[in-house]
Amino acid sequence: MSTHHSYNDKPISDPSEDRFGIDPFAKALASSLEKMKAPEGTVVALNGPWGSGKSSAVNLIRHHLQAAVDNEELSIINFACWWFRGEEALALAFFRELYAGLGPSLGARFKKNLPKLGARLLRAGSAVGAAVDLAGAAGAGTLASGAMQWASGLIEDKDSVEKLHAQLARSLAAQDKRFLIIIDDIDRLAPEEALLIFRLVKSVGRLPNVIYLLVYDRALAEKIVEERYPSEGPHYLEKIIQAGFDVPEPRLGDLHQQLLAQLAELCGSPSEEDAVRYMNVFYDVVAPEIRSPRDLNRLMNALSVTWPAVGGDVDLADFLGMEALRILQPSVFRALRANKEAVCGAQGSGSSKPKVEEIDTLFFGANKGANLAQRRRSLMRLFPRLEAVWSNMSYGHDWEGIWAKERRVCSEAHFDAYFRLSLDDNALPKKEIDQLIKTAGDKASVQRTFREALKVTRSQGATKASLLLDELNLHASEVADDNVGLLLIALFEIADELEVQADVARGFGLATNSLRLHWLLRRLTLERFSLARRSALFMVACKDAPLGWLIDFSESAYRDYHPRDGKDPSPEEKCLTLSDDADELRKRELKAIQQTVKSGSLIDHRQLAYLLFRWRDLAGKDGAAVKKWIKAQLKNDDAAVKIAKAFTSYGWSQGSGDRVAKRSTRAGVDSLDQIMDSAEFRRRVEELAAKDTPLGSADAETVRTFLNAWRKRDEDPRAR
Repeated sequence: MSTHHSYNDKPISDPSEDRFGIDPFAKALASSLEKMKAPEGTVVALNGPWGSGKSSAVNLIRHHLQAAVDNEELSIINFACWWFRGEEALALAFFRELYAGLGPSLGARFKKNLPKLGARLLRAGSAVGAAVDLAGAAGAGTLASGAMQWASGLIEDKDSVEKLHAQLARSLAAQDKRFLIIIDDIDRLAPEEALLIFRLVKSVGRLPNVIYLLVYDRALAEKIVEERYPSEGPHYLEKIIQAGFDVPEPRLGDLHQQLLAQLAELCGSPSEEDAVRYMNVFYDVVAPEIRSPRDLNRLMNALSVTWPAVGGDVDLADFLGMEALRILQPSVFRALRANKEAVCGAQGSGSSKPKVEEIDTLFFGANKGANLAQRRRSLMRLFPRLEAVWSNMSYGHDWEGIWAKERRVCSEAHFDAYFRLSLDDNALPKKEIDQLIKTAGDKASVQRTFREALKVTRSQGATKASLLLDELNLHASEVADDNVGLLLIALFEIADELEVQADVARGFGLATNSLRLHWLLRRLTLERFSLARRSALFMVACKDAPLGWLIDFSESAYRDYHPRDGKDPSPEEKCLTLSDDADELRKRELKAIQQTVKSGSLIDHRQLAYLLFRWRDLAGKDGAAVKKWIKAQLKNDDAAVKIAKAFTSYGWSQGSGDRVAKRSTRAGVDSLDQIMDSAEFRRRVEELAAKDTPLGSADAETVRTFLNAWRKRDEDPRAR
């Protein structure tokens, strides 16, 4: 059972918890403090920047001194200075802690000398300017406005600071016990409060058997002193401190191994196939940002919140890398977020390549620093497109599908999840695609999933069904062999339902759900099954396929062997079916069309125009059967309107200066004479438009739209 980590900055207190090599240093320093000969107000400094492990070192020092404390050879006085705010409260607390710690070891007579000394120092203004009450017979301590109620009565004129100090020193020297006064977290104080601590230690001065351990960030302390005492500079602290030690920096290897262990506990370990890339991202992106235990804790704190939100829907390695940048390189993270188009997708060899200087400035600002090579390497690990800029390496667009499948940050569909902690509606939650793949052999479940998806409209107007097909295309190889045939049956049966106008790509896109299904069936079968095996699968799937998809698939299978425009037939490994099965499917096509004609449902089919031309091709005889049927249909107003609607199509165009695509209406009348008398059809449409008894408003608009498009084509043959 794993142990839960809070990933906070709580310092360690036992050597068994040490992961960064602090304990050997703490043990050695504790031994020195314990064995120091005749200490007399010796001041030792423990230096380290914020997050370097100073408090952990102090705790470990206390641990190694515990035996001396238990033997009453040493007393440790802990002064948590950052608990107090304001110089008066801080000074009061300092002397109270000294009194509480030293008092029990002093004789009754000299026990009073410490509060007298404190009162004298405070009255003399050696520490703070305002009066302080050293507080109460019980030592409770309160601030006083105007008088030192407790200590003032104890001070006689002859009680000089020197006399009080000497008496206290004799009392401390007369006993064997030593005192270690630890003042931690000085760098958490405001500048004036930090200076006060140094003044208090200096004013109390050299006392026998007393050692001070001051814990702070030396660079910060020296800056504070220099601003207040510019002529003194670092010499001010040198006069107070006899020995200074730096908290040892942890070995980077130890930091990295600890981080990897905590990452595995929180996020899980990468799969065997992903392990190499995971470690590449770790060492090129994450590890360079982890220089101290504080960095490690900051990253783990963030991940403990963000990973549960999107962990299943992003690439583990990329997410760790992006979170490291967000926490430890926020300016780079913000630049990436603002420049999605510059980092997502592939940079083909023929694409225009941005200049190196421009990209450097875009992501790293004007001051790029000495570690520019490492920073570039970091971003190239996450965004391969940038390799074209910095390493002259380009990727083809086929890589985009691979990155999308892996849910990489460089995939346009998944990029936003790394910044918003939620999926864009152009990406499917991984648990949904996993469930779909798992239940691919359950026809009812698959069809239910897609029918529900058709009811969900995404932000750009397309349905969720198109997204399901796109995701299945990416993950086709994960569908079990035994489930491929069952999945094909399920999708073939509802293929006509899936072909909705909302999922037709706009602008320069060509995708429809029929095309997505064609791409999918090839991804499912071409590379894993023999021609005979996949042909058998398709023949079974087509058995109950609706008319539109049956004709669509049959045409693709037939054209593998009989391509148009004099092209060569497809090689066997690219064919969908056996040649005999392709011919058999054409027979099924014609039979299905004839059954639809007989039932009277052909006129209402969504693909009416396409089916009429397929009927002509399959039946032969120059389309005599089709022409006869259409001639009969045109006598009926409702049927004539439906035929006009069937030959009305819409396209999207976008000029070079346009930000959005514009929809255009077209009349598909170029080849009408192959299936009907086009002149008679035109006359009939114009008759309907001018009919004395108006058509219903929807039918009238259908006829008017088609007729206007036809007229526009007559005026400008390019408008086809």
